[in-house]
Amino acid sequence: MKIINRLTSSAAVALLATAAAIPLMQSASAQETTRPELNPMSRVPELRSKAAAAAADSGDRVFGGEMADKGEWPFQVALLTSDWLNADPNSQPDAQFCGGSLIAPNWVLTAAHCVSDGTDTIPTGSVTILVGATHLSEGTRYKVSQIIAHEGYSTMTLDNDIALIRLAEEATAPVINLPAGPGADAGKATVIGWGMKEDGTFPSDLMEAEIDLVPNQACNDGIREIYAYDLGLILRDWGTRMKYSEESIQAATKTLSATMGDALTGNMICAGEQSGQRDACNGDSGGPLFIKEGDGLTQVGIVSWGEGPLDASAACGHKNAYGVYTRLGNYVDWVKTQMASEPPASGGSGGVGTISKG
Repeated sequence: MKIINRLTSSAAVALLATAAAIPLMQSASAQETTRPELNPMSRVPELRSKAAAAAADSGDRVFGGEMADKGEWPFQVALLTSDWLNADPNSQPDAQFCGGSLIAPNWVLTAAHCVSDGTDTIPTGSVTILVGATHLSEGTRYKVSQIIAHEGYSTMTLDNDIALIRLAEEATAPVINLPAGPGADAGKATVIGWGMKEDGTFPSDLMEAEIDLVPNQACNDGIREIYAYDLGLILRDWGTRMKYSEESIQAATKTLSATMGDALTGNMICAGEQSGQRDACNGDSGGPLFIKEGDGLTQVGIVSWGEGPLDASAACGHKNAYGVYTRLGNYVDWVKTQMASEPPASGGSGGVGTISKG
């Protein structure tokens, strides 16, 4: 294979593109089920439990965030895995796997990937909604009577990553406003949640971070940089075996990355900081991204997904890699239509409700 060093640049690129396609093709069939965001109901509680066992909660930052004041964001809810719960409110922190927002007394808005197991919607009894908690050992549990994931939700692209949860009984906490339209990709916004912190632990206290809304192209460019880096990792991994040069790897990476399409669709919002120091992470999914409008708060996005290099420990908090959120303004009609629908005849309520601790 030493002859590759004497090939023209275009020929080397073509050869390396073929080599690169081998591992990529091998993993392509698994892409729909191996995105790091998928199946948080089983994945995040395990992470929370392991992190809690390794070290007690420490610090007050969630990728640049700070602890929210008690009762500051009453519309924020936690999605809990029912199987992890018992009568003790202290069982609630480890059961948390996603966030959501109360948009009506009996309706919670969240991400479709939070309530989906592959392409199937999770059973109503498998999830319990915690309302009115700043610390996860507080709040009131509510059973779920219906889960509606968007019919166009894609596990490959995470397009249409939006879902609604109907509560079996009405909650008394305040709700957050829906947007009037898609909104501008500029200005300040706030994201909140109980997601993973920089040190790898998960907080029991609700965290908040002020971030910037930026044009989708910023996310697309940053993610393309990550994919180019990952492609280089793949090629170098095979380079020892196939005996091609570092120069050829760089040429192939440059050429292939130039052909990559945009990762974001028009149904997504890009937000965060260029430094990556403020970001949503594992466990924040489904929570609200919101802005101040007049005297109130308006939700403009839903925590959806992020990207990080293959050799990183988490797909969040990386330079030039902003967080990606569902653009709620594109779905207001869908939300209103679902909320106007009749409840399921069977009632469908499950979960572990009624415990209240303030």
